[in-house]
Amino acid sequence: MERWGFFPELIALAGSGLIFAQSAPGQASTNQFQFNDYLLVPVRVHLLAAKDSPAIQTTLTEGDITRILKKVNGVWAQAGLCFYRESLLNGEAANPENFAQLPAQADRGALLELRPVKSRATNMFHVYYLKNMSMNGIYFPEGIFVKDTASLRKVEGGIDEPIPRVTSHELGHAFGLQHRQNTTNLMASGTTGTWLNVSEINQAREVAKRFEWIEVAQKVMKRADQLFDADKRTEAAELYCRLATIPLNTAPVELAKKRAAKEATSDLN
Repeated sequence: MERWGFFPELIALAGSGLIFAQSAPGQASTNQFQFNDYLLVPVRVHLLAAKDSPAIQTTLTEGDITRILKKVNGVWAQAGLCFYRESLLNGEAANPENFAQLPAQADRGALLELRPVKSRATNMFHVYYLKNMSMNGIYFPEGIFVKDTASLRKVEGGIDEPIPRVTSHELGHAFGLQHRQNTTNLMASGTTGTWLNVSEINQAREVAKRFEWIEVAQKVMKRADQLFDADKRTEAAELYCRLATIPLNTAPVELAKKRAAKEATSDLN
């Protein structure tokens, strides 16, 4: 199983732009959160492989995941939540034969069996990408599954790519948000809408704060600065990398980007 840590992400971040959440036409912007309000959420991304099962074998790459997470953070900026890549795993799916033998409408039960046992952990969200299944995405407490061939119905003001929207939608379920009929809403089924109302934002943040492994950006920055001042640059860079993914044009984020990228570059030399 191939595992990528945070340094490749640092290099990508060094030249990345900022993405900000947009509300649907006619809806007031709810993206009012500042750096100190942000909550950092770890996500372990899995690119499932199965050489004899085309329905499982994803064709997404590390570059795709960097782009997808950037757009996910653009969506969730309206709630002051930022998802950072804890790791990116590319490994063989477990029990692929069970998934392949089931009809499309029965694939829900077989999905959880695809999770490589050694890659599981309880102190983060898991997102598994695969090629095909009967739905665009599905949330289980043990993991989120998204197909890389997802398709959505376009709505005015919606996102420009299905996979980040499906990922963002399923993460909404992880915070207890339910489906809605409003087509411009993130929790509407099958559309490109990304808007969250105030009630949904408050609920998502309240639930997020109950997870011990979701941290406040301000506290992470303080810890990173302490490590940096103690000349523990590698440990500090890992924390700065998390902070650098926050889609804000503020001094703390810019400092985090600078210090994270500098450590990444020195590590390569």
